[in-house]
Amino acid sequence: MSDELPDPLIERIDALETHIAHQDQMLQELSDVMNDQRAEFDLIKARLNQFLDRIHAVEAQGPAPENRPPPHW
Repeated sequence: MSDELPDPLIERIDALETHIAHQDQMLQELSDVMNDQRAEFDLIKARLNQFLDRIHAVEAQGPAPENRPPPHW
């Protein structure tokens, strides 16, 4: 088949194949980064929910103490 195609066309096809291979590699790397970020996001979200639960538990214990100046003022 390469005997039938002109050299410039073969070079263009090779360049396109190389370009596509690089794009495939970059796409895979971006996918890996997104998966890592998703896992980190899920962890942060879980920790935030834990903190919110703790805050709600403290709030449920009763009203906050008054902010009065210390007796020596």
